[in-house]
Amino acid sequence: MQKLKVGDTVQVQAGAEASEKTPATKRGKVLKIDRESGRVTVEGLRLVKRHLRKTPQNPEGGIVEKPGTIALASLQVVCAKCDKATRVGIKTEGEKHQRFCKKCKALID
Repeated sequence: MQKLKVGDTVQVQAGAEASEKTPATKRGKVLKIDRESGRVTVEGLRLVKRHLRKTPQNPEGGIVEKPGTIALASLQVVCAKCDKATRVGIKTEGEKHQRFCKKCKALID
């Protein structure tokens, strides 16, 4: 069972995206997970600029900002109930697995 899934709201805890002045305020939705390299693409975070040349599909070309990747270990899932970044636990009921918040014990799925 995966503790982080596409569509989860996550909060950055460490790295360049974590703000020192206002601790842990950078949040976003997970767009893509690369488990091999341990990197995650998060909506609106770690924006990188890419230069595109003119093509028939993109007649204007120019500079485009798109989200880069963040290390998987630098993120924590945000619980919808308590609105805090939390560790994720897994409950097993028969053959069904469910994720839950370690702080308030609410189900995440």
